[in-house]
Amino acid sequence: MSKSYKFVDHTADIAVEISGSSLNDLFEAGAEAWLHSIVDEIKVEDDDVIELELSASSKEELLVTFLNELNYLLITKKWLCTSIQALKIFDDADGCELSAELKGIKLKNDLKLKQEIKSVTYHKLDIIEREGNYSTLIVFDI
Repeated sequence: MSKSYKFVDHTADIAVEISGSSLNDLFEAGAEAWLHSIVDEIKVEDDDVIELELSASSKEELLVTFLNELNYLLITKKWLCTSIQALKIFDDADGCELSAELKGIKLKNDLKLKQEIKSVTYHKLDIIEREGNYSTLIVFDI
């Protein structure tokens, strides 16, 4: 298991190069980059668990849908995903599916967000697999 993310210069938005030694690691790196784009530190007290199931026609669409779902939970439910406990991604000719168990916290008034992400975009998104490693550029619209 190896994953990483690196913020890169982008006009007006946040761009992040993410990579992983598996598709799961790539998605986890994307979630970590999303989290660190909006908060500096998190004091995790009582974790809530949310189960998530998503489907899409491609890996790229699934990644955007997954990260936008994390953003939706934050904006509408005031629930912040702090970690991924279980993540399974199925990718075949019929499309992609994701099931995940997310841990997180209900937002309290004292938690300050660095910025709000409006959405995760498809801009320059192309998941590349090279020798079993995955990478892509993801852009957060702020």
